[in-house]
Amino acid sequence: MQYICGSTDIQITGESVVVLGNFDGVHKGHQMLLHEAKANAKENNLMAIALSFYPHPTWVLGNNPKPLVMSRQDRKHQIKAEGMDLFIEYPFTVDFAHISPDIFFKDVLVDKLHARVVVVGSNYFFGKNKVGNVDYMKVLGEKYDVEILVVDTVKKDGQVISSTHIRQLISEGKMEEAESFLGHPYTVIGTVVHGKKLGRTIGFPTINMIADPARIHPPNGVYATTVKVYNHEYMGITNVGYNPTVGSSYKMIETHIIDFTGEIYGEEVEVAFHKFIRPEQKFDNVEELSKQIARDTQTGKKFLSTHMK
Repeated sequence: MQYICGSTDIQITGESVVVLGNFDGVHKGHQMLLHEAKANAKENNLMAIALSFYPHPTWVLGNNPKPLVMSRQDRKHQIKAEGMDLFIEYPFTVDFAHISPDIFFKDVLVDKLHARVVVVGSNYFFGKNKVGNVDYMKVLGEKYDVEILVVDTVKKDGQVISSTHIRQLISEGKMEEAESFLGHPYTVIGTVVHGKKLGRTIGFPTINMIADPARIHPPNGVYATTVKVYNHEYMGITNVGYNPTVGSSYKMIETHIIDFTGEIYGEEVEVAFHKFIRPEQKFDNVEELSKQIARDTQTGKKFLSTHMK
C-alpha cells in the first residue's frame, strides 16, 4: 500500500475509487466502507484510495478535541490490512476547514485523485460548517460525472457503531464489548523502552511502552492481553498506569509476556487488550506485588487459553 501524508501536492495516475472518513479505530462500520471501495475498484480496474485527514478535525477546530482510538501508525496498519492501494492523510488546517464542499469535491476528489466513484457513509458531512451532506455530494457527483455510493450505518444490538461509542467503552474498561464493535481488539503498537527493571527481580520481567497522550486509554489497571513479537503471538498481562508501588512520573504500558525470554529493547511490538482484570493498586511492598502478579497471570492465562482458540 502506498502512503501519503502531510502534503496537498497530490497527483495520481489513472482513475480511482475514493472512500472518505476519519477511520479512527477502523471499526466494523469503517470496514464496510473500505470493503465496498475495494470491491468496486477491483470490478472496474480502478485504484482503491482511502482518504482521511490529520490532525483530527476536532484538534484543529478546538471543539472538544477527541482522543484517538488508534494512533496514526495503528490506523495505517489496519487500513493496509483492509486492502487499500493508497492511504492519504490529507492535512487538516483552519484554512482547509473553511473551503466549500464544491471546492473540496472539484480540487481534491476530481482534479487530484481522478475519482470515478466516491464511497461515503450515510451520515458523512464535508466542507465548511459541514454544509455538505450526502445529498449535496450526489448533486456534485452528477455535475462531475462521479458515482456516489452511500453505505448505511452499521449497527450492533441496535447501537450504531461509531468511534464515539467505542471511545466510551474503552474509557470504561469494557474491552470485550469494544472489541465486538471494532471487529478487532483495542491495540497499542509501540517501541519497547527501558523501564525500572523491577519486574525481572521479582520473577515477572516486563516490556515497557510510553502511553501515547493523544490516544484514549482504558482505565489504569491490569488486563489480559496478547502480544506480537517477531510475528509470533504470546499471552500477556499488561498494566496501564503509573505503577504506584514503585512510582512513575508518566503513564506507562507495562506487559509481562508469558513464556517469553529475550531482550527486545528498541523493537516494535503489538499489544492487544482483551479483558480487564483489576484496577491499579498500590501494595505495601514488592513481595505483595509479586504475589498479585502471579494471581493476575493465572487469571489472564485462564481467559486467554479459551479466547485465543
